Amino acid sequence: MRRTLTLAILCSLLACRKPETTASLLRRLPTQDATVLSVDVQTLRHGGLLKLLAANKTAEEPEYQTFIQNSGFDYQRDLDAVEIAFAPSGTFLLVRGRFDWKKLEAYATANGGGCYNKLCRMQGSTPERRISFLPLDQTLMALAISTDDLAASRLTKPGPQREIDIPTQPVWLSIPGASLQRPGSMPQATKAFAGALVGADRVMLTLGPHGDMYQAGLEAVCKSPDDAKALAEQLTKLTGLLREVVKTKAADDLPALLAAGSFTRKDQKVFGYWPIRKTLFENLAGM
Repeated sequence: MRRTLTLAILCSLLACRKPETTASLLRRLPTQDATVLSVDVQTLRHGGLLKLLAANKTAEEPEYQTFIQNSGFDYQRDLDAVEIAFAPSGTFLLVRGRFDWKKLEAYATANGGGCYNKLCRMQGSTPERRISFLPLDQTLMALAISTDDLAASRLTKPGPQREIDIPTQPVWLSIPGASLQRPGSMPQATKAFAGALVGADRVMLTLGPHGDMYQAGLEAVCKSPDDAKALAEQLTKLTGLLREVVKTKAADDLPALLAAGSFTRKDQKVFGYWPIRKTLFENLAGM
């Protein structure tokens, strides 16, 4: 009994607890009007996909290498998972991994920022982009990019929410209907598909392993079965047109991937599936 009591006291003093689940992390984010991205980096690392994505030349930029050297953080080695809310008031991240907090504080100070009570602030690439971060525990960082240089502190408590059914795939993107009205800058090959989805109430995109390949998935929830039927027909038609366009082009680029899509409908939902060969990621990484 004495041992159990001693262990309980030590655990409380050392914040001994299991890592937060994806669901509990999402409750901290302001997801209500936000597009939400979740990436299980540890799973991608074990599957070899992270290595392919990291081969992109962006990872070799001098600014990135300087950040690694001065902060002690390298996403290829230290990052395990990230949940991101792209909200109207800014971009909010919960980052799970291994951090050298003293080096991160020194990095913020060396770049014109400062830290107080573990909350660090620094200037971003433009005056309206203020970066703030703080540890929620030793392996969990709250980070925000906003006009408010205290924005990361909002993630210490629950934010305004919308319901999200969490998929099992390691990468997923949940898009509310309002965000579909603002597609922003997208690759040319995806704009027609984004336009077709404008009438949907919400959209979920996923990426994960599927046998010896990968598979991208789509689930679009429409206002009515008739709307879902019309959307499935429109997406099927766009895919057919794209197949004609890519007939004479490379089989492992983004347009070819979109052309390989297939769609089904059930009640108010439309489902899409795209098989992905590993060579597509190699091509995107410039290998």
